[in-house]
Amino acid sequence: MPWFTARVLRFSLPLFVISVSHAQQTSTSLVGQPQRQVPNKGVIAIPTAERIEVDGELNEGIWQNALPATDFVQTEPYPGKPATERTEVRVVYDADNLYVGAFCFDSEPHKITVFDLRRDFEGEETDVFGLILDTFRDKRNGFAFLTNPKGARREFQAIDDGRDVNVNWEGVWFVRAKVYDYGWAVEIAIPFKTLRFSETGTPVWGVNFLRKVRRKNETAYWAPIPLRNQLQHVSYAGELRGLEGIKQGRNLKIKPFAVAEISQLSLNQQGSATTHFDGGIDLKYGITPGLTLDGTYNTDFSQVEVDEQQINLTRFPLFFPEKREFFLENAGLFQFGEVPKVSGPPRDPELMLFFSRRIGLSDDGEVVPIRGGSRLTGRVGNYGLGLLNIQTKEMGETPAHNFTVARLKRQIFSRSNIGAIFINRYSNFSPNEHRAFGVDGNFRFFENLRLNSFVARIQTPGVTRNNLAGKMAVDWTDRRIDFYASYLDVQENFKADVGYVRRTGMRLSQLEWGYHYRPQKNRIFRDIIVFKGVLEYTTDQHNKPVTKLFRPIFRIWFHNGAVFEVTARKNFERLDEPFRLRPNVVIPVGDYDFSEVLVMGNTDKSRMVSGDLRFSNGNFYHGKKTSLNLAGTFRPNYKFSAAIRYERNAIDLPGTSFSSNLLGIRLNYGFSTRLFLNAFIQYSSEKKRVSSNIRLNFIHRPMSDFFIVYNEQRDVTFSGAVDKGLTFKYTHLLDF
Repeated sequence: MPWFTARVLRFSLPLFVISVSHAQQTSTSLVGQPQRQVPNKGVIAIPTAERIEVDGELNEGIWQNALPATDFVQTEPYPGKPATERTEVRVVYDADNLYVGAFCFDSEPHKITVFDLRRDFEGEETDVFGLILDTFRDKRNGFAFLTNPKGARREFQAIDDGRDVNVNWEGVWFVRAKVYDYGWAVEIAIPFKTLRFSETGTPVWGVNFLRKVRRKNETAYWAPIPLRNQLQHVSYAGELRGLEGIKQGRNLKIKPFAVAEISQLSLNQQGSATTHFDGGIDLKYGITPGLTLDGTYNTDFSQVEVDEQQINLTRFPLFFPEKREFFLENAGLFQFGEVPKVSGPPRDPELMLFFSRRIGLSDDGEVVPIRGGSRLTGRVGNYGLGLLNIQTKEMGETPAHNFTVARLKRQIFSRSNIGAIFINRYSNFSPNEHRAFGVDGNFRFFENLRLNSFVARIQTPGVTRNNLAGKMAVDWTDRRIDFYASYLDVQENFKADVGYVRRTGMRLSQLEWGYHYRPQKNRIFRDIIVFKGVLEYTTDQHNKPVTKLFRPIFRIWFHNGAVFEVTARKNFERLDEPFRLRPNVVIPVGDYDFSEVLVMGNTDKSRMVSGDLRFSNGNFYHGKKTSLNLAGTFRPNYKFSAAIRYERNAIDLPGTSFSSNLLGIRLNYGFSTRLFLNAFIQYSSEKKRVSSNIRLNFIHRPMSDFFIVYNEQRDVTFSGAVDKGLTFKYTHLLDF
């Protein structure tokens, strides 16, 4: 395989040359560019013996003694300008908690925007106050806590200075917020045992505070952050000093759960119900300030929301994201392979060497029971460590499997890392043992330049050749320019059974470039992509073209958050074998050139009524295709919201035509920040099925829940089959 080795070396060697050159630069210059200075903003936390009640009133005397963090600076809409509304933040602490109090002054308090009580509320639709804590002051990782004027909670982990964000991380913390005639106030208590930090010496933490005034679509930070960066970029944080003698405690959390299920599969309204009772336990133990051990036994995910259905008009498998809490926590540490590009909207990956949905779920999304498992994650010095072991149960003809994943990352320079990963799937009753190996490097220079490269190998019985994959990518993003280029090579036998590979036996080259223009005195337009081009060129392993795509883009962002975009797609597809689009629709072998025009956009999402539109029309292989995607949201108040999404694709091919329709309805009602009722109903014309998922969630204490979940799948064909189930799940966190 000399071609593969040569390509990887031609890219990898320059990466390491650049890296070494970077390390040898002085602290004041990098290839003629000044190095960003450490922010000089600092805030002092003062100790208190006074009992603080988290009620959003900040009426304890200690708040008056603490010096406030003020002088917030805009990132949006006018980077570097002072925030238009004043914010004062104070920090105090006692033996158990870190307390943060904020006065969010507002010149028009009657216009404060808030539409949500839900946990993990949508931060783009409401006024927000938030903070991030870099407890090891490594300028890479942090814990973020956000709230809105009604005290809703949202938290996440920032990883590798914003390269990855774990929005599904949950920690124990307390918050109350109240609206006053001067604006609104926030009171937050974060137990030290929720965090991870070094207990030696007098710690200096990184800290930053966020304030968002939604009616102005204004985002401001206490420690300034450049345009197109966000709170998770912890390298811009200021300093939190004054914390003395703080301890994490035992760092032991035990979370038992009990489940009761009633299910029934009926045909023509006839069938008998079955009941099932079960239980299990989850455990979390902080071995060291940087290392955490998680354990799970008889794991259950019955409370997880169902997947949102998709229409597939491609030759390749669909990508459904992971939603299960156990696999989402610290998921960024195990990330390897396709690294999301910084510029542009997120999109499905081409390759993931490890994809946790392969554990405990079949290819059809059916649940494979998990007997138990363990996970060790965290950091030791400059190393990030992740060890995962999961044992599944036997189900029908599917044998029990053991999954092992080992991940090691070494931090180098200020914000770069290199690493390796090992993946193993094994069964005593199945000959298809699977192993995967890989090494990768992620580098960041000059603020805006990101480089990524990896090489991976699959090992399965009987396969010794053509089982490699590799990628090289460069991304530059600043206030004006987007640039992204990558090369991905996946050989024929690279079957990542514990990962996700969109297609094998291909070489994909991607190039994106764009220019942003920001009018300085325009009250309507905030940012305009004057031109952006996307070019993709895919060949087989013999460099024969199989797919080409060119996509020019024009996009406008309005000051109120609305977006309008016009784009075109020019496609080339070579079919070496017939493409079965539907059971009775086959596109024959041949070369196809086709193109389409797309119009898309969304209105201001902070309004009571908002909407999204995506419309495309053009050629499709040797026929025509028209696609329409409509979405609308109605929020009469902060407790209730209703959203509807409709997608239709109409295909006309020689001798046949068909259409497919998807309809999804979401209803959410928040009785309080602890009690929620959610319903998600979907209809698919292809599957001729209506599916319903209704969940009642009561948070009876922090990270302790009671769920009632009703699931139903109803065929709308003549069979009338109905599959339904009712689940009760109770969890109780014991925190030591």
